[in-house]
Amino acid sequence: MNEKGLLAFPEFGNVTKYLKSGERTEVTEYIRNAVEQVQGDTDGLLVRNLLVWMNQNTERIHNSKDRRKFTRTAEEILKSRERTGCCDSSTLFTALARSKNIPAMQIITLGKDWVKKLDRREETKTESHYFTACYIRNVADDGEWVLIDSDKPVLDARDVNLTKLKLENRNLDRKFYAFAYVRDYSDIEVDGTKIDSIENMRKILYEAYLECDREDFKSKELGEER
Repeated sequence: MNEKGLLAFPEFGNVTKYLKSGERTEVTEYIRNAVEQVQGDTDGLLVRNLLVWMNQNTERIHNSKDRRKFTRTAEEILKSRERTGCCDSSTLFTALARSKNIPAMQIITLGKDWVKKLDRREETKTESHYFTACYIRNVADDGEWVLIDSDKPVLDARDVNLTKLKLENRNLDRKFYAFAYVRDYSDIEVDGTKIDSIENMRKILYEAYLECDREDFKSKELGEER
């Protein structure tokens, strides 16, 4: 894996690390109780059902200036019944998955088109996205990391795409390039700056932009659906 500009390195082999709560992704009794009835015959089906449940019980709010962005815990997000963006979606879903003993990590990305615009010195809004990766096991107890766009609206378990995460490729799709693989996004700190506001998220994105390797931006398809 190209490490240039990577602010948080993934530990794909240390699966148990991604069962542990962080500051924003704490698995509380409230969260465990909320999804107690959500089940699945396999890890893959359970992950799908959790994502459907999250969409049924919270609403995705589209307001780029919402001051709650990058400030709330998973429990606070769930209690409000509102997700302010992809960060909230990833934060809540990460906690929900861990509450069911499924390891989960947050993956933070740069928008590749945004990087190209900055390189051309064009004025543009920041473009980024938070994904979630889950470690799921099959009936033979073999496990693999799968990538989920936890911010994508779904109505049914059949709508949920679980794609094998390419462990050496930071291009998650044609649009987004990963710069941090984290247990909890609050773990990231650059020169004393943490992701705890819209402004500080922009600062972190710009730091990742300055360091990332443009030559590593390769448009590749996601893996096969699982």
